[in-house]
Amino acid sequence: MSIQATIEWPKEDVRAMWAQIERAQKELGKSMLASIQWATRTMLSSIAASTKVSAKLRPIVSNPDKRYKKDRRRAPFGVYVYRNGKKIFKPIYRTGEYGKQRFFDKRTVAWYDRSEGSGKWRKIASGPDPANPELIVPGIKTDRRRNIWRSGFAKKTWQWAKGAVGRGGTLTLMRVPNIASVTLHRGADNPGITIRNSLNYWDKATRGGAMAIDTAIGRAARSLQRNIDDKVAKKLAAK
Repeated sequence: MSIQATIEWPKEDVRAMWAQIERAQKELGKSMLASIQWATRTMLSSIAASTKVSAKLRPIVSNPDKRYKKDRRRAPFGVYVYRNGKKIFKPIYRTGEYGKQRFFDKRTVAWYDRSEGSGKWRKIASGPDPANPELIVPGIKTDRRRNIWRSGFAKKTWQWAKGAVGRGGTLTLMRVPNIASVTLHRGADNPGITIRNSLNYWDKATRGGAMAIDTAIGRAARSLQRNIDDKVAKKLAAK
């Protein structure tokens, strides 16, 4: 088993896992490959369980550029997004910073909008209320910039890998091609499984960070041991 990442599993955990793989063969009659597949699924379950799922919507925040208080062309509210690891403010109180879709008319003290596609301006609710920013402009709760399109992406890659342990394959997820793969090595003398996960933020998406991955094989070995103990006990009871 291997994972394409900087992971160093403790030697004692690796030994403990191989001990359970050998038990699965000797005490349950499984083949070497079947035993490795079982161990791998157990390990991937542990990693997936430790992987966080982000919220589906970004919280609405005030514009850090306080010029919006005097300049109505600027958005009072928006969301933070990350681009190449950098935190960036995106306005959602209006569509665009400079009124391409919405603008504030000082003469009528009202907001006007033409984002529906008709090209005609229509008067909409005005009067900012910092305590209830979602009430300022209709649709702010459902603005597309709030959506975190790849919520749960990291967890899904591990779950897919677990499901692919029996057959192998390559994963395309949420329009991202070749993000992960599982390769089976079926040789009778040296069977095995290679797991590749190309996520570059797997440690940040895991509860406990890299430590949760580093300890996954140890946790999986203990879980596998319990499962084998149960199966052996049932096997003996059935005699």
